[in-house]
Amino acid sequence: MDFTFGIITSGGYDYFINEIIQSIINNNIPNYEILIVGNTKINKTDKIRIFEFNENIKPGWITRKKNIVVLNSKYENIVLLHDYVKLCDNWYKGFLNFGNNFDWCVTKIINKDGNRFRDYTLFPYEVDYLNIFYSPGKDIDNYFNNNCLLPYNFINNKKTNKYMYISGAYYVIKKTVALNNLLNESLVHGKGEDVEYSKRLHLKGFIIKCNYNSTVELLKQKDSIHWEKEINSFYLNKFIMHCEKN
Repeated sequence: MDFTFGIITSGGYDYFINEIIQSIINNNIPNYEILIVGNTKINKTDKIRIFEFNENIKPGWITRKKNIVVLNSKYENIVLLHDYVKLCDNWYKGFLNFGNNFDWCVTKIINKDGNRFRDYTLFPYEVDYLNIFYSPGKDIDNYFNNNCLLPYNFINNKKTNKYMYISGAYYVIKKTVALNNLLNESLVHGKGEDVEYSKRLHLKGFIIKCNYNSTVELLKQKDSIHWEKEINSFYLNKFIMHCEKN
């Protein structure tokens, strides 16, 4: 498997980016490239391409940065990650075990403190992007307002998929999918660009999968949201039954 790693930065995190690059090198991936979009002093190499970015055009314009990665990717498997996400050892071996049969996927994400971060998860809030009005909490049970992390071995399908979400901090997507579904550049960081993207791809039938064989770690502590708690088996079954009926 070949990978394009697209690192999104607003500048000032080269010490993290160097650690990310080293984590990629340590995985011994035969064919890969690294695209860095944003302000950086990292040197270009035969594996690293730099795309300078004027932050004054539109502050927080991460959707544009990610689209630059997609438009310039050499390889079909694109890993989009912010400048504080590094690969753990055996990340690549985990993908070899997982295989190539996915459109977009998540892996395990571990916060700086060692706790699970929002990776394979439902999205508990009612949203109105693209006139979609649903949320696990509203449709199923108030339990899901505070418990949304799915078991890693949960098998997603079309009926459960619409309630799910991929965090913009890190995900893996096929270039053919991303090229035909670019991020909405009218949205900037913190304006729900990842939620909008998730909902839009749901409508087109792209199923979120989880590769639990691979893990990434955050290089800085990210605040957890109150709903980042794991779903217990009783409510997981309730969720599945609800989806089967609707």
